[in-house]
Amino acid sequence: MTKETTSKAALHKRLSTQPSDERIALILNVLEAAPARLQMLSGGLSEAELTTPLGAGERSFKRDLTHLIYCAERGSEPLFHALLLKEPVVPRIHAERDWGALMRYEAFEIDELLAYFNFRRAALLRILRGLKRAQWERSVRREGVKRSESVYHWARGLSVHELGHLEDLAGKLGKSLSP
Repeated sequence: MTKETTSKAALHKRLSTQPSDERIALILNVLEAAPARLQMLSGGLSEAELTTPLGAGERSFKRDLTHLIYCAERGSEPLFHALLLKEPVVPRIHAERDWGALMRYEAFEIDELLAYFNFRRAALLRILRGLKRAQWERSVRREGVKRSESVYHWARGLSVHELGHLEDLAGKLGKSLSP
């Protein structure tokens, strides 16, 4: 599959809830493109521009980046549980209210945050690219929820969520999200 620019709405529409080789490849492409897109969007911005809210009631670029890191960490954990445990149950820990309050990544410099995001993403992609089809269908249950959700479900959600934030950032910064 070739790299392409797609919108969050188009991605969500193309990624039905059932995995296929094409859908998995699309998820991997979106997840792989995120670090370079973040780097491109932050390029040329001063420290003040990176830390100033992008509008009234909006996050700054740095706060959006930390939000993406919190969500990527919390969103990849169920994948790992599904792949490692027989009947995994993931505790309900909110990515920003709980995890973010504990981790406080906002205290780090933007370059450190980007490097950390890039490293975590490379590690996640290494795992996802090595999965067999049956592994994409392995599932995990969230605490307090009866249904189980597959590795595909969690990776799909992460890719759609991130693309939405990247589109939003690009629009607010007046930049394009080219591949």
